[in-house]
Amino acid sequence: MTIWRTAHGVTQEVRGAIRAAVVDSLARPDLEVPFGVPVQYRAELFSLLGISLGFTATTTTQVDSADTWVHNVLMPAGATRVQLRAKSARTISRPSRGTVVRIPGREAGVLIGAGRQGVTGVDLSVITDTVDAADRIQAMLGSEQNSAPAVLCFRLGAHEFTRLPQPFYAGVLDIVEEDVSASIGGGMMYQTMVGDEVAPPLPGLFISLLTRAHLNAYYGTRAALNADNASRLSVNRRYDLVR
Repeated sequence: MTIWRTAHGVTQEVRGAIRAAVVDSLARPDLEVPFGVPVQYRAELFSLLGISLGFTATTTTQVDSADTWVHNVLMPAGATRVQLRAKSARTISRPSRGTVVRIPGREAGVLIGAGRQGVTGVDLSVITDTVDAADRIQAMLGSEQNSAPAVLCFRLGAHEFTRLPQPFYAGVLDIVEEDVSASIGGGMMYQTMVGDEVAPPLPGLFISLLTRAHLNAYYGTRAALNADNASRLSVNRRYDLVR
């Protein structure tokens, strides 16, 4: 089974739900669902030979989160709630690629173009209100232990008005941190960043949030796990156990 999401007129495969093996049911969180707009889902079914068997009916839902969330696409456990700065995403540029060629004997140049680019150089600065949140934002660009590409997924709160695509995938190469109140015992910091719109990593690449280690840490025995969950599907939805 492959699950497809349609939002803002764009249809994409849901990360982590690409040709997933299914016995009777499948549970996958959509960690890139945009907020405040109708979102449609449907599943494409395949035979064991990989032949498409068609699609299920479409279902529609809407996630009306007022909060803005950011995460590195390949490090979803680091997702962080932030607040956009007043200046963020107020100026949006989508330049066209091309070169004006000057031909001898012609007064006007000739434009050789290659189409329009995505959003370029947009201010994506945010405010974090705790030191922990600031650490999580900084970790999104990777570390010596984790070299995931710095592709960040911005899901803006349902009441935020910007002209950015939703969700917005940005290539961010630096996050400049500015102390606001942390030095005097508070936790507020500005996280200043500029990004370009980029294609997200292939949706077949994902890191599971819920693992067997989480289940083992919470339940002492398999009997306790079975007593607390009615089915395997219920177990697969226990994201409350992720810490």
